[in-house]
Amino acid sequence: MPRPHLQPAGRRGGAFMVAVIALTGLAACAAARTPEATPADPATAYTTAREEAARRLESLKAYDIAGTIRVENVPADGSESMSVDLSFAAAARWPDRLLVTQTETEVILNLGTGPAGSWFHYAPMRAAYAGAPVKLGRDLAAAANMELDEEHVFNFYGGLGQLLLPADRSPVEAAVTETINVGGRDIACRVFSLPALTPDPANPGGTPGASRWWLDQETGICVKVVAAASLQGRAGAMTQNVTFTVTKLDLDGSPADDRFAFTAPEGLRVAATLEQLANPESMAGQSAPDAVLTGLDGKTFKLSDLRGKVVFLDLWATWCGPCRMEMPHLEKLHKELGEQVAFVAASSEEQTVIEAFLTRTPYTMRIVRIGEDDARLKFKAVSIPTGFVIDKEGVIRAHLVGAQSEEQLRKALARAGIGS
Repeated sequence: MPRPHLQPAGRRGGAFMVAVIALTGLAACAAARTPEATPADPATAYTTAREEAARRLESLKAYDIAGTIRVENVPADGSESMSVDLSFAAAARWPDRLLVTQTETEVILNLGTGPAGSWFHYAPMRAAYAGAPVKLGRDLAAAANMELDEEHVFNFYGGLGQLLLPADRSPVEAAVTETINVGGRDIACRVFSLPALTPDPANPGGTPGASRWWLDQETGICVKVVAAASLQGRAGAMTQNVTFTVTKLDLDGSPADDRFAFTAPEGLRVAATLEQLANPESMAGQSAPDAVLTGLDGKTFKLSDLRGKVVFLDLWATWCGPCRMEMPHLEKLHKELGEQVAFVAASSEEQTVIEAFLTRTPYTMRIVRIGEDDARLKFKAVSIPTGFVIDKEGVIRAHLVGAQSEEQLRKALARAGIGS
């Protein structure tokens, strides 16, 4: 898609919240650093620490946490960096009370459930979801997953997601011990240093950099996290440095009911479902508009020519980072489900631009060109990537905005009977 008209939509749900589950405060770190009394293989020690933390958290019934997060974006071209300080609070009572907020000068994020209902408000979306009270899920492994669906948003552990040791990582050195003061209490933390991951050219949207995690062994929660990530946006490459600091950590209390409530700001659009919150102009349930598509061999065909087969239509562009994040998932599904689903990736860019991209990053799914007016007007693709699952009768079963995970794509395809 040409740059002047379309903006990359970003990853849906948690991914648009790089620093949304954040913490705030003035925790003091003691100067002394001591090595572990009983040195162990760093990878084994880390695995053991994660397992012990999980055992403690599996029996958790309530929590009440607050803190700060500092986010600093450092452009690779040497231009001026930018930083922001945010405050964070999270509280929960099993099985049906949750509150997660993030605030700069005003509330940016507010989600939860309580006696009067459930809600999700992310200020940049200029809308909020409000629904009936929900019973929370309890999935510790998915605590950091903020995909915009009920399963992930209303997870009892959601307020702790950014404070838990990540899986499938190995430290670069043996843990050390440092003392952190949280709310007047000194905590002897085990500190794990994790290396940066190797950048994946097929996933330019973000690669975790080096990080340090201060683990409170009594609770299984990290009271400080310092992490970096390499990001690639339209403005160019940058490093994002994020520091989480906890100042309140209470796992013994019982947060009051009046905290678990939400009133939508005046004038805000209120959606009846989480899907309508993310995409108020969803075309799900409508007949798919027809459009002429042009293959890279110069041959044209109509979208309606694929009637009788499930179609996944992806509107994308070579310059769009979130599009490039999603395409490896589409390619994988194409190779797995190509006999059942016609995967069609359509861009309105010049053919030479598309071909140059495919030379560097080849894909076997069908790549075509689409007219800009068809993409923008017929399919409402004002941001990309935009994807459609179209059933055998030509009815749109899913209208997706933003980069999707493989799991999200499979869920969408299931609406047309694929894999269900």
